[in-house]
Amino acid sequence: MRLGVRRALLAAIALLTAASLTLLGWQWLGAAPVAAGTSASIGGMTTDVGQAGWINFDMAHVMDGQGGFMMPDAMMPGAPRGDDVRLGVPVTLSNTSSRTIEFNVLSEFTLTGGGLADPIKPVADTLGNLSRLGPGSALDGVLYFDLVPPEPDAPPLYLHWSRDGGRVQIAVPFSDDDVPQQHQQH
Repeated sequence: MRLGVRRALLAAIALLTAASLTLLGWQWLGAAPVAAGTSASIGGMTTDVGQAGWINFDMAHVMDGQGGFMMPDAMMPGAPRGDDVRLGVPVTLSNTSSRTIEFNVLSEFTLTGGGLADPIKPVADTLGNLSRLGPGSALDGVLYFDLVPPEPDAPPLYLHWSRDGGRVQIAVPFSDDDVPQQHQQH
């Protein structure tokens, strides 16, 4: 083979390799794909997202039952702070594989979108210490996130799910548009 043909062939291979690596990196670093509905599957597991709702801590903490003062933040350990409000996102995790699957909701799920600057990790959940699902089994729970409620014209909120190298965003449906007042210190 001539030297010129070899150089052209090597240049073409290098160009194709660079283009492939760029495309792969763009897909890997880019935003996760958005699920078509409220369900997504990754690595033998499926997550179904139910209608989310805002948790109003102040309604249940009126001291005298007659509209008296509300408990201050210091008397409610673990309650949202500042302008944050707690959002409950119901999920059903299902093992669709034929093997036991391990999971970790606190590291696999975050909340994104809605004008949030950074993803938010769950502050609590109702799944407890469960970390495995047997074949064909399912588990219902709620993931709780503390955030400043998005403005009405903000982009939608997404439950971002990452596991086993896969990732997807699932739009969070809401049961209503009533956003509770932020917790007031008195």
